[in-house]
Amino acid sequence: LMMKKSPNLLSSGINAEYGEREVASFNGFTKKMEANLDKVVRHNDEYFHKMAGPLKQMYGKYGSLFKELGEVFETCPLPESKALTTAVMSTGKTYSEIADVYEAQPQYDAHVLNESVREYLGMLGSVPDMLHVHKGASQKVKDYTNREGEKDSEEEQNISLRYSTISAAVMAEVTHFHTQRNKDFNIMMREFLSSQLEFHSKICTKLQAALAQYPE
Repeated sequence: LMMKKSPNLLSSGINAEYGEREVASFNGFTKKMEANLDKVVRHNDEYFHKMAGPLKQMYGKYGSLFKELGEVFETCPLPESKALTTAVMSTGKTYSEIADVYEAQPQYDAHVLNESVREYLGMLGSVPDMLHVHKGASQKVKDYTNREGEKDSEEEQNISLRYSTISAAVMAEVTHFHTQRNKDFNIMMREFLSSQLEFHSKICTKLQAALAQYPE
């Protein structure tokens, strides 16, 4: 008996067209994810340089200027000027501390995020090899299906089994990847946002303490 020619299936196992669609979808997903994570790493590097450079310098400059202003006020002999002088000097100290907070912050958010992102970039870098193996098995299915003439049942079973085994393994890896990604990025984003919140809260606390020294 001649086997019916089918573009989708050999005899049993995973549908080749379905497998190809799933693999193509995953390939597109990982490429977009990889491109985005590359941007995240670059932006975090820029963030580090700005926090440790221009932003630290800007707030440090405020600290120096207010301290200098307090020293000028300190030369005033009037007793009622002392409270304001102390407050201005304290404000200068506050801004110097804020400058240090800016410099230190990237180690708690950007660096931590980049470590996790780079791990994912490493994993994403191995995806093409895995998909290449699947593509090879899929191509064998196509070649066999499109071959003219009599088909050998044993050869068909071997090709079908190989494709089904590889495809099932790839699909399992894809499912595992997405499941783990959901968990990991939930943790990563929570840690990043918590660190950002703590950073801004720390600055707000310092500014509120400085403000409290100036009576309404």
